[in-house]
Amino acid sequence: MAEFKISKRLLSCAELITPGVKIADIGTDHAHIPIWLSINNKISHALACDIRMGPLENAIKNIKHFSMEKMVETRLSDGLENVGPEEADEIIIAGMGGNMISNILEKCLWENKSEKKFILQPMKYESKLRLYLASRGYEIKSEKAVVCAKKIYTIIVSVFTGIPYQISTLQKYIGKIHEHITPESKLYIKKQIKSLKNMEKGAIAKKDLIEKTKYESTIEQLESILKSKMER
Repeated sequence: MAEFKISKRLLSCAELITPGVKIADIGTDHAHIPIWLSINNKISHALACDIRMGPLENAIKNIKHFSMEKMVETRLSDGLENVGPEEADEIIIAGMGGNMISNILEKCLWENKSEKKFILQPMKYESKLRLYLASRGYEIKSEKAVVCAKKIYTIIVSVFTGIPYQISTLQKYIGKIHEHITPESKLYIKKQIKSLKNMEKGAIAKKDLIEKTKYESTIEQLESILKSKMER
């Protein structure tokens, strides 16, 4: 069998899957995650889904190239629209913006979502995704920061409870990243500090003292967390 390569970002998502489950990879593109999981005997079956036929054709070529037709099935689907709840135990949605991931989850009307695990990897707008998850009753169980191609990302593991909850401003920006001390988590916090400082400058330019104070307070909290981690 030809050597199969997968990016660190996608590998980090794949490694969070529970061994032996059925998965659905939404926005699969080249089907890298389902193929890696199948080659390494990590799952019982995979659905590689995409909204466009072009990416799905790339997925089909890769699946055939690595002789994984029996393990990985492709499907044209707008999010989870054409995926039945009995077809996947765990769902991966990676490589999209937080808003798009939220839209996919919003359209998912499965009655038994509470039995599923959602592995979500936003490319941007992760703070908006965290707010959405809280407002719709998706409990964030854990987060993992990963560096790939000199960029820092977060991977959110969530389960549906149906019970909405509120998150603090701090949780909005870093979620549970700070619960595991790694070089990557420190880089993620630094990234969020930089972003907040830019937003603070914007508030100053608009002479919005309320927004300025809010950003300033969050930056101080993040810098305090970062300092405590650096000292360990």
